[in-house]
Amino acid sequence: MAKEKEEKKGQEKAQEQEGAVDSIRTGNQIMDNHVASAMEEINKEKDDRKKKQAKRMICVATYTNRRTLLQLQQRRREDDITKEKLNATKDLLERALGVECEIKDGECVPTDKKIAADKRLTPEEFEREARKLEEDIAKKISESDKKYNEALNELRNSYEGEYRWYIDRW
Repeated sequence: MAKEKEEKKGQEKAQEQEGAVDSIRTGNQIMDNHVASAMEEINKEKDDRKKKQAKRMICVATYTNRRTLLQLQQRRREDDITKEKLNATKDLLERALGVECEIKDGECVPTDKKIAADKRLTPEEFEREARKLEEDIAKKISESDKKYNEALNELRNSYEGEYRWYIDRW
C-alpha cells in the first residue's frame, strides 16, 4: 500500500510537470489573433515606409527646384550686369573716339554721328573711367553673389534643406 501511494504521488508529480510543459507550450503557440495583429502591424509599417519615401521625394524635388530657381535668378542678374558693362564700354569708346559706333560681328565700327565735345574723353580720362567701370561691375557681381549665397543658406536651413543631396551640403 505504501508502494501504491508513492506510485500515485509519482504519477501526480509527472502529470504536474507535463501540465506545466503543456502550459508553456500552449503559451508559446501563435494564435489567430496574433497573426491578425502581426498582419495589421506589417501593413502599417509598409504604409509608414511609403509615407516616408513620398515625403523624401517631395522634399528633394522641392529643394532642387528652389535651388535651381535661385541659380537662374543669379544668372539673370549677371546677364543684366554683363549687358550694362557692354553698353558702358561701348559708350566709353564712343566718347573717346568722338563718334558713335555700331557693333557688327563683335567689332565696333564708327559711324558718321559725332559726340558732343563736352562729353568726349581724353586717353587718361578713358583709362580712369574704364577702371571705375571695372570696380562698379565687380561690386555689382559681388552683391549678386552675396544675394545668391544668402538665399542659398536660407534654403539649406529650411525643412527641405534637410533632404538635399550630400554633395550639396557645403
